[in-house]
Amino acid sequence: MAAEVVIDKKGRIVIPRHLRERLKLYAGGKVKLVLEEGKIAIVKSVIPKDFVKELEGFVKEGSPIPEIDPLELKKIWERS
Repeated sequence: MAAEVVIDKKGRIVIPRHLRERLKLYAGGKVKLVLEEGKIAIVKSVIPKDFVKELEGFVKEGSPIPEIDPLELKKIWERS
């Protein structure tokens, strides 16, 4: 899905409502701008609490996967 937007004098753009609603982006929310092969991608930031909630039940007790604090995982993501 694509939408054409206009850049104002201060370099700002408006993300169209239908895209904001679909991605659940709200005023005050954070996104990341990522430069990829000559393109700018807008990536929704992950809130650790939401991340943990979405993954509940994926790792079973006794799994060989070590437990990790979501904030530590966020630090690892930010380094990459």
